[in-house]
Amino acid sequence: MSYNLEWVCQPNNPSHPKCRGNKFSWPELVGKKGAEAKAVILKENPYISSVVYAPQDAIVTDNYCCNRVRLLMNCDAGCDYENATVFQVPIVG
Repeated sequence: MSYNLEWVCQPNNPSHPKCRGNKFSWPELVGKKGAEAKAVILKENPYISSVVYAPQDAIVTDNYCCNRVRLLMNCDAGCDYENATVFQVPIVG
């Protein structure tokens, strides 16, 4: 997993050019492998600039970023997220 230092959260502001897209949730990805889910999200909403893996019991911030999707994975911290399965419906935020 790489960290992009240039990534910046775009707050939920409909006038911002990165707060667009025609798909904001992916229920069909529950049970899919992390790498596959990430590829589908980036393909289906080109305005997403960050897909973040997190363990299923992660405590995450409540700030909404319209260019981010968190993938909650069925594993613990430090596991192989790309091969673990998606635990919860991925949504923009």
